[in-house]
Amino acid sequence: MEKKKARFRLHNSRYGDKWSVGIYVRLSDEDRDKKKKTDLSQSIQNQTDYCRAYIDFLNGQTEEEFILEEYKVYCDDDRTGMNFNRSGFQEMMRDVQANFIDCIVVKNLSRLGRYDTEMQKYLEKEFEQNGREVRLIAIGDNYDSLYKEPSIADRFQLLINREYSEQQHRNVCIGMHSMQRKGLFVGAFAPYGYQKDPENKHHLIVDTTAALVVKRIYEEYLQGISPKEIAAGLTRDGIVNPAVYKRLHGSNFRCSKKISDEEVHWRGDGVKKILMDEIYTGTLVQHKQVQKKLTDDKPTQVAKNQWIRCEGTHEAIISRERWKIAQSMMKTIKRDSTKEDEVTIFKGILKCGDCRHAMRKRWDSYTQLKTGETAKYLYYNCATFRDYSQHKKNLGENAPKCTSHYVSDKLLRKIVIDDLNKIIRQAENLRELAEKHQRTPKAEFPGVEREIENKNRKIHQYRERLQSARNLLYDGTISKEEYASDKTAIQADIDRLNNEIKLLKKSISKVSDVLSNPWVERLLENGEITELDRITVVEFIDKIYVYEDKHIEIVYKFSGEFDGLFIKSV
Repeated sequence: MEKKKARFRLHNSRYGDKWSVGIYVRLSDEDRDKKKKTDLSQSIQNQTDYCRAYIDFLNGQTEEEFILEEYKVYCDDDRTGMNFNRSGFQEMMRDVQANFIDCIVVKNLSRLGRYDTEMQKYLEKEFEQNGREVRLIAIGDNYDSLYKEPSIADRFQLLINREYSEQQHRNVCIGMHSMQRKGLFVGAFAPYGYQKDPENKHHLIVDTTAALVVKRIYEEYLQGISPKEIAAGLTRDGIVNPAVYKRLHGSNFRCSKKISDEEVHWRGDGVKKILMDEIYTGTLVQHKQVQKKLTDDKPTQVAKNQWIRCEGTHEAIISRERWKIAQSMMKTIKRDSTKEDEVTIFKGILKCGDCRHAMRKRWDSYTQLKTGETAKYLYYNCATFRDYSQHKKNLGENAPKCTSHYVSDKLLRKIVIDDLNKIIRQAENLRELAEKHQRTPKAEFPGVEREIENKNRKIHQYRERLQSARNLLYDGTISKEEYASDKTAIQADIDRLNNEIKLLKKSISKVSDVLSNPWVERLLENGEITELDRITVVEFIDKIYVYEDKHIEIVYKFSGEFDGLFIKSV
């Protein structure tokens, strides 16, 4: 015992011949539930008073060699004991390492932590600093490291704590999974742009200040500004990043990277995260990862098809349509050789019609004869053509070849605008036709109805021919072989006409569905286009192919929706 006490004497106490004491208290969600019922002893204040009373008791004992002097109370309010990643606990351990604390007092070991192997590590190693041991007193467990090593009973108690923690963890996981399926938010911190409803912590409400920033991010990105440039602009304007914003507004949020309170800068990855998060459409997407066991260092990623999605759980900041456009842009935009801040509206969409590789932008200049001024113009040509000389150095004659496929930005814009406007006018006509069709079905399609009647008449004539051939067979005028040949030819004509009738009826049906088609609605919302922007291009166009003969093919995202109704060739 004297040898053990000597280890504790090897300290430099802040209070001379007194023990510098850190009191650690913790309250979890489970304890709060108990508190609401009967067990008030688990409250933060009651834990603190309990420890202080015990310190006073020890100071009154004659066998105590040193007086215990309170240095600081370390508190973790509403934090789990299933791990040691707690701000109050970590602050206490920093003070232990700095020799500010000689003794730690807790109500019981479960307040310090519930997990046995980690707890054992702290009991045996972490509380041993700089050649001395930090005294640990767990009042309710009758444990004092000054007088005894952890006994079998102590280790057994730690094992019980671990099993209790694992069971609690399983119960929490089951409860959270059930709440997620009900569309309740179960995250510790609200996503940037939202805050927890004061009346219901499982419901999100819009944070109007942060929501303006989210809207700005989407608006700039949809205009073609890169995430990196958006981040730079936010920083220039003095807008703090989400991590700092949460801390400034009273959140106990801690990010994975250390960021000083003065640091406000945004990063492109942070902007991308906001752009990809479906939460801003009013949809909760949860159960993306799970911690199966407390011993797991990292949570396990859940397969995407097992994520829990609940729509309309909270107010949207960004419309679903604009969010989808942003996702489409991130899929289509590829890194090119030009500077990131030089935005082109066709990025990721414009392709060579022959080799199918990207068309790369390029600036050139010319001198105006009348004024002598130099003017710049933008054009595109095939990346394969541009890179041929470089590839030839490495691949020789096997280097991929293509031709220039030159097209100016000005001409391409005009072609796309004209084609889109043609489709918009067709959409307007279709809407008018559909509205009339709703009022007077069949009457607004006289040409189609007449064509259907004509084809039915021809089918009737072919069937009469077939009957005549059958009669000739019975009379012995023609042979069975001749009859079979005639029958095959006539039946093929009948089948062809029936298919054509089906297509005509389908076209009528499509026109009648025009009013409820979202593509028509979005086309008509745009109205006639005078200037082309990035949002319009990404919303409606999937690919643009430029061929060497100057032919340009535009593939729209609604291709197939209006077959036979829209003329989409350029």
